[in-house]
Amino acid sequence: MTAIIPSCTTAVSSVPEWHRALFDGHEETLTSPAGWSPGALNLAQGIAMQVHIQLVHAEYTRLLIDLSRHPDDEARWSEHALRLTDDQRRKLDERQKTGFLAALSTRISLPLQRGEKTVHVHVDTPALPAGTALRFRHSPAQTEEKAWIERWSDAIRQRLPGIGIEVVTDASRDLHSYLRETHPGLLSISLEANSSCFLTGTPLRWTDLRKTLLATLPRGD
Repeated sequence: MTAIIPSCTTAVSSVPEWHRALFDGHEETLTSPAGWSPGALNLAQGIAMQVHIQLVHAEYTRLLIDLSRHPDDEARWSEHALRLTDDQRRKLDERQKTGFLAALSTRISLPLQRGEKTVHVHVDTPALPAGTALRFRHSPAQTEEKAWIERWSDAIRQRLPGIGIEVVTDASRDLHSYLRETHPGLLSISLEANSSCFLTGTPLRWTDLRKTLLATLPRGD
């Protein structure tokens, strides 16, 4: 069996009480796509339940700290977070980044140690081009990631003929590259579902898309 480890870094738009002043006058930014991705947590939780594992997700908006970035990338701080002191950002790193990475690494390490194929799936729901319901991202250097995505995509198309799916390569230095570096043998991909499916039911109803994604997860080796 393949071990599937889902994560979600755009799950919520929450801000802790002690940092709310950062967003005075900018509250609408928190609930915009810059602050979170509607539907992402719903889909990520569904995958986690399907594979019987606890989901690892961000507890605060990515406008405080963007956990999808490489852990030492200064771009993880937004213009709002840069108004914090160095000590405040250090504490955010300790409370959010360190805990997130530790939880994710624990879930990844266990199946790898057992010799199981292990796939980390980062879930997001950005706005995709009209007609595109799904987009997968993988490393251009990882043929196994591409093959795993193709298996999943083929199964999805069998259930939803005509669905718009994009598969793109991404060589970014980000969470995926960090996890591949620290966990040799790990496959790490992004699953992006069009936010319009969740918000307006186009180009596919969210319930149909979510149900199909969960039912077609590649589990066998």
